[in-house]
Amino acid sequence: MARNVSKQQPKRASSHKTNRGIFDFFDRVFNMDRLLGGEFPAYQLRYVLWVSLLIVMYIASSLNSEGLIHQIDKSKAELEEIRADYTTQQADFMKAGKQSEITKRVEPMGLEENKTPPTKIIIKDW
Repeated sequence: MARNVSKQQPKRASSHKTNRGIFDFFDRVFNMDRLLGGEFPAYQLRYVLWVSLLIVMYIASSLNSEGLIHQIDKSKAELEEIRADYTTQQADFMKAGKQSEITKRVEPMGLEENKTPPTKIIIKDW
């Protein structure tokens, strides 16, 4: 007597099950087979993520260095301005310390320059 057997065999659970963790998750969520028109090897996803991380770090480093360059240029311009102010003030103080300038400032107070040379005072012992 003949047995009734279906033509499609039921799928058996694979005895060799791979645990790929996050890559299995990406495989389920993004379904790369449909996007690429073929099978995408999920094990290469870690390399794609690694290269992407390196690119992001490179871009961040470039932006940081450009910011530092702008900050250095701004500081140099500020330093030059401060240096110019210092030189101007130093020249003004040197000029103000001259005897002729001091004489001009104290004339309104009624003081005038002494024209007679100083004399030596001699005290005799008794």
